[in-house]
Amino acid sequence: MLGYRMEKERVPCVYDISYRKGNPPCIVLRLHKDFVKANKDTIPLEFFLRKIQDDHNLGQFFSLSNDCFGFDGAIKKRGEDSEEFFIYEMEIPVFKKDLLEVCERCKGTGQNKDLDCECLFCHGSGHKVAYDWRPLSAISASLHVLGMMLSTYEEKTSAKKPQLITFQLFCGKGQGRFPIAGHYGIDFCNWLVSLGPSHQFNQVVEEMTNVYSHIYGREAGLRWDFQAYVEKNAWLIIGVPGDACGINPSDSYDWQQGKGKTFDSHNMDSPAQQILILVALAILSDMAREHMKG
Repeated sequence: MLGYRMEKERVPCVYDISYRKGNPPCIVLRLHKDFVKANKDTIPLEFFLRKIQDDHNLGQFFSLSNDCFGFDGAIKKRGEDSEEFFIYEMEIPVFKKDLLEVCERCKGTGQNKDLDCECLFCHGSGHKVAYDWRPLSAISASLHVLGMMLSTYEEKTSAKKPQLITFQLFCGKGQGRFPIAGHYGIDFCNWLVSLGPSHQFNQVVEEMTNVYSHIYGREAGLRWDFQAYVEKNAWLIIGVPGDACGINPSDSYDWQQGKGKTFDSHNMDSPAQQILILVALAILSDMAREHMKG
């Protein structure tokens, strides 16, 4: 298993994620050609696909042999780089859409006069809004399947750079049914430790806040709903809006030089929260890669 090997040894990179600002913001996924070649025609069992499709109203599933991957083709293939990786992109979708029609609750004022606050239905816009989970769910479900494929890949790729982070998303149905778990490689842990205890990742918090505003079509609430910091022993904490929602290490607080770590999540209730966590991990991966170059 790829992740468990990372706890004890440096593993040649099978996949990597990075982040790109923009409108829309984008998570970039790189899959090594060795992995893609071995799994280009892999399709999960029909009953498994059907369950996810029915639960989230998703369409066709595309294998890695296509120019897109996953449910509704949510992960787009964009080419390849000079390091033998195929490049895929996941543009982060908008969850709330303005219908440009007058909100029937507040009559277009954007205010709730009874509660003396902004309208709870249009969030102050004065317009009707529609909510569409499907694009976010398509990314979550596609990564759910991809993670299962990656976790069972046991061959060593020809990559010269190491695997830094692995992640496994789960696309369920209902509260607490969207967990994310994974592993941090030795080099990633060494980088975290080099930053010193109580290091705050302000850039990560800022970008998670921006992505939240993009997804929900409104400003994020309190900035301290977002957290990204590391304590001693590579103890990385990432928090997003929700009921104590985020990821943290799942193994002992102790850490030995030359070892990796595992992480899991708490109270992950939606694919939007998963996307925010992935944005944080992608930015941290970019930062660690940049540090390793120097």
